[in-house]
Amino acid sequence: MKVNAKQMQKLSAIKNSFYEDLKIEFLFHSNHLEGSTFTKKNLEKLLLDKQVEGVHFLDDVYETTNSLKLFDTVVEDSDKELNKFMLFDWHRILKKNSIDEEINNTGCWKKYENRLRSVDIKLALPSEVDSLMFNLIADWNEIKNPTIEDIARFHYRFEMIHPFQDGNGRIGRFLVLKQCLESDVDLMAIDNIYSKEYKEALYKAQKTDDISELVCVFEKCQNRLDKKLSSYHDLIETVKSEIQ
Repeated sequence: MKVNAKQMQKLSAIKNSFYEDLKIEFLFHSNHLEGSTFTKKNLEKLLLDKQVEGVHFLDDVYETTNSLKLFDTVVEDSDKELNKFMLFDWHRILKKNSIDEEINNTGCWKKYENRLRSVDIKLALPSEVDSLMFNLIADWNEIKNPTIEDIARFHYRFEMIHPFQDGNGRIGRFLVLKQCLESDVDLMAIDNIYSKEYKEALYKAQKTDDISELVCVFEKCQNRLDKKLSSYHDLIETVKSEIQ
C-alpha cells in the first residue's frame, strides 16, 4: 500500500477513516513491542473519546497519549528533509510528562551510556552519538530514490547507535513510517506476529551488516498491513487522483 507524504496529509483530514485506523494499527504494534498494555480497543477509546480505559502504568499512559500526537507530527514532517532537530522535537513529544522529562533528558542525545537487555550489541557511547547521527542522516538525505533495503539499513544503524536515553525503538519505527511516506515505499507496521522475527533479524543485521532477513520481515509487515486496510484501497486511489 503506497501512500506518499502529500497523500497522507490529505487523508489525515478525513475523519473516521483510513488515517485513524492506520494510526491505531501502527501505534498498537510499535508500543506493544516496548511493553505497552494498551489494547487496540484502549487505543481507539483514547484516540476518539480522550478516555483512558484499563489499568496501565503512568508512563505508559503518557507515552501512549504522546505517541498519538507524535504520529500526526511525523506525518506533517514526512515531506521535510530529516535533521537532528526534527528528531529532538519528536523525542520531546514522545517523552512529555515522563520521568525522563523530569530529569531534563528529552529532546537531546543520550547523556549516559545505555545497553540492550539480553543481546550482546555494543551501542554508541554518548560522546560518539552526534557524529554518528550526523553521518547516518547525511547518508540518508543523499539517497535519491530510497528503497526498502535503504530503510532497513538506516533502521538497524539507528537502533545500533541508540541515540536517546530511552524511546529509541519507538522513534526508530516512526522514522520507518516517515521514510516510507517520503520514498513512496509500501507502508508497514511491525506486526506482533512478526515481533520475534523482527528482533532476530535486527540483531543479525547489527552483528553482520546482512539486512536480508530484516527486509524480509519488513515485506511481511507491508503485506499484512495492506490486507488489514484493504477496504480503503478505493479511497486512497481517489485521493491520489485528486492530488495529481
